[in-house]
Amino acid sequence: MARYDNQAIRLPGRVFRALLPSFIADLLYPDLKPAYRLHTTSYLDGLRGIASFIVFFCHYTEENHKYMIPSYGLNPKGQVSSWLQLPFLRIVFSGRPMVHIFFIISGFVLSNKPLKLLHAKDLEKSAAAVASSAFRRPFRLYGPCIVSTFIIALLIQMGYLYEPKETLAEQLWNWKDAVFHSVTWPWAWDHDLRPGYDVHLWTIPIEMAHSMLLFLVLITLSLVRLRLRQFINFALMIYCLCCGKWAGFEFLGGMFLAEIRLLQASGNGEWWGELQKRHRILPIMRSAFWCGVIIVFVFVGGWPNFDADKTPGIRYLNAHTPYPFATMDALAPQKYWFAIAAIFAVYACGELVWVRRFLDSAVGQYCGRLSYAIYIIHGPVLEMFQKMTIGQPFAPQKGNPGEKGFVPAQLGKGIKGMIGVEGPTQRFACWATGLLILFPIVVWVSDIFWRLVDAPIVELARKVEKLCVDEEIQPNNRREHGQRYQMVGV
Repeated sequence: MARYDNQAIRLPGRVFRALLPSFIADLLYPDLKPAYRLHTTSYLDGLRGIASFIVFFCHYTEENHKYMIPSYGLNPKGQVSSWLQLPFLRIVFSGRPMVHIFFIISGFVLSNKPLKLLHAKDLEKSAAAVASSAFRRPFRLYGPCIVSTFIIALLIQMGYLYEPKETLAEQLWNWKDAVFHSVTWPWAWDHDLRPGYDVHLWTIPIEMAHSMLLFLVLITLSLVRLRLRQFINFALMIYCLCCGKWAGFEFLGGMFLAEIRLLQASGNGEWWGELQKRHRILPIMRSAFWCGVIIVFVFVGGWPNFDADKTPGIRYLNAHTPYPFATMDALAPQKYWFAIAAIFAVYACGELVWVRRFLDSAVGQYCGRLSYAIYIIHGPVLEMFQKMTIGQPFAPQKGNPGEKGFVPAQLGKGIKGMIGVEGPTQRFACWATGLLILFPIVVWVSDIFWRLVDAPIVELARKVEKLCVDEEIQPNNRREHGQRYQMVGV
């Protein structure tokens, strides 16, 4: 992790720099600008970052502009739909499929190094890499969430959010229960526990549980021959789908994609490169195919929260959802199709040069560095600022004073009060204006949280691991001492 030489700045300067967004601080203090290096999976960091911003846009839209949620043409009678509700375009605020992108990327990234070492025939280092990732995983996932929800608990007690408890002690005890029984509770597997203090953290225990499942599969298949390992991994993916376990399918799917990428990098795809040189139409067809995959994902990703059976194209997928997803619950069909579409989309992003170039760009990598902070922070920031920013439209009085059913006039406030929401153009203007105001606030707070909480916790996990690990059993140290060990089954 890049470090800043804060000794070069006096205390007021350090505080000032810490409160600035990092990209502005880097311009003002170029000598302290950290150097970030690209690696083979950097584009996945960028993709995760873009997905995190879409989740933020989703919650902003669902909480403030409910008229944008229905599919185009399915708004209540008398309400004209906005062009932003059209298929493909609505992916901008479709956050649910992004969760599936997160899980596939996690499976890919967590398994990439152990698999790479297995391909290099270094079983010891591969096992050590799995053990290291498993040790640090709780720090990485739970640490920032514990800090963020603790801050939320204090803000609640101070009267800035929700309804406070009578005393600080009662508030903190309630916070403890929420953290223990929902945020850090992996035993529900893929069920939404609706965590208190920040409901958007429902994915964190699912991420933790399936990270451990992935590590178990990696260790179990580490001694298996390459092609057989791929076959078993794929069979486990299908088994997860047959059991209705979409998250398990996605994590193991990420592992499957990582192995394919490693095989490509090792030269196993040279025959395809030679074939493309002989037939120039093949690269064009290949790019067109993967572009088509992205387009299909963008369409499927626009699956509405309701009325899927009335939405053209989506209703066909909804009607052809296989068992058991078709019979589980109202959201299960979309989870199945999101999982299938997302695994192809993640792979396609690595196949398309122009997509990969954007995700590896400075903007893409900045989004990637902020991704976890954006995901954690956007909820409470929206709760604090969205009501005063978006406001409410003017509503005339209904009935006459003193009569039954009388409703007094409602004065317009905020953006909706100034612009109105009567027509589709006005509604889009409200949506865009509110986002222009709230976007920099969310990015700013997330940037600070990333530098002061998220990144230090990652470094803390490494230091704790270094303190706890028995250096004598590390693969490198064992070779230096000429010791030989044999793994014994129990």
